[in-house]
Amino acid sequence: MSDQNGYVHRPGIHSESACQRNILAAGGHDVDEHVIFGLDGGFGFSYFPTRGNTPDIIVGKQVVMPLRAARLLGVEVHAHTPKSAAGLAALLEVVPAVTTRVDIGLMPYWGLEGRASFGGYFVNVVRAMGEGEFEVSDPAFDSSELVRADDLNAARSSRSSPPLNPDWRTYTFGSPRNTPRLDLVGPVAVRTLSREVLRPGSRSLGIPAMKVLTTTAPSWPANKRGEVEDVDLQGHVITTSALARQLLHLGRQIESFGTGGGMFRPVIARFLSAVSEHCDNPRYAEAADLFGQSAEHWTGLGKALLARSACAEESELKGLVDEVVTSVRVSMDLEKRALAGLTSV
Repeated sequence: MSDQNGYVHRPGIHSESACQRNILAAGGHDVDEHVIFGLDGGFGFSYFPTRGNTPDIIVGKQVVMPLRAARLLGVEVHAHTPKSAAGLAALLEVVPAVTTRVDIGLMPYWGLEGRASFGGYFVNVVRAMGEGEFEVSDPAFDSSELVRADDLNAARSSRSSPPLNPDWRTYTFGSPRNTPRLDLVGPVAVRTLSREVLRPGSRSLGIPAMKVLTTTAPSWPANKRGEVEDVDLQGHVITTSALARQLLHLGRQIESFGTGGGMFRPVIARFLSAVSEHCDNPRYAEAADLFGQSAEHWTGLGKALLARSACAEESELKGLVDEVVTSVRVSMDLEKRALAGLTSV
C-alpha cells in the first residue's frame, strides 16, 4: 500500500483489468475484476509465429487496453507517453497511480533477465521513491515491488516483443460517474466479444488463430533447432534446446500470464455467470460452463509443458508438441460452441 494516496495493492489475474480495478478502488469505487475484464471485450486469443528459433507469441486475448469498461463506467481516461522518470513522477503528483505497459522480461522481480519478452502487460506505478526507484504494483505478485527507474524505463521502452511492444504507453484514470447495469450492457458486451473472437478478420486473432497454432506447432521440431540460453522457473540461466524453450515458454504463457488455465478462461466464465444472473438467462451460464471446460484443458496442457519440457529428451518434446495440437483443438471446439451459442442471445 502507498501510505501517501490510499492506493492498496491487490493481486489479480488479468493485468489490465486488475490494474484498473485497483485504481478505481483507490477512488472509492469497487468493481470486480471479472466485470471489468468482460466489459472491456479484449478477451480472445492471439498467435504470432516468429522467424527462426525465437519462441512464438501466444496470448489469451486479442485487444490491448480497449478501455470499453472505463467508457461504460463514465471514467475519463488520458493516455500519456512520458519517456523519462521525471515525466512519470510528474503524473504521480496528481493521481493515485498510473497504469503503464511494460515488457515483463525486463522487470527484475520476474527473474527473466531479458531472455524472454512479453510486452502486452500492464502494471500500476504508485509513487516515486528516493534513490531513483518507483513503487510498482504488479497484479501477478502478492505485494508491491521497488524497481529502479532505469529498469522501469527499459521495460516501458522495450522493442523486443513485436507486435506487443510497450511503446511508453501510460494511462491515468478519473473517477467513475456511474455503475454499469449488467442486465443492459452485459449482453451487448457478450455479442461483441462473440463476433470478434469468431470472426476477427485476422488469422492472428480469435478462433482462426487457434487453428493456425494447430497447423504451425507440428513444424516446431524442424524450425526451433539448436541450443539457446534461457531462464528456468527458478530464475537460473540455463542452456537448452530451442524446441524445449518454445514449449516451456508456451507453458508460462498459459499458466503465468496469458492464455487459459487458471487465467483468462475462468475469468470470462465468471463474467458470463454474472450476466446470466442479472439477465435471468441460462444460455450465458451454459457458455460459462463450456469456457470452464476449456480452461481445464489449457491448465492440463500448461502444467504438462512446465513440468516436462525443461529436461525432456527430443522424442518426448515431439510428443509434447502433439499434446499441444490435441489440447488446442479440443479447447477451440469448446470455445466455438460457447461463442456460437451467444451470438443470438
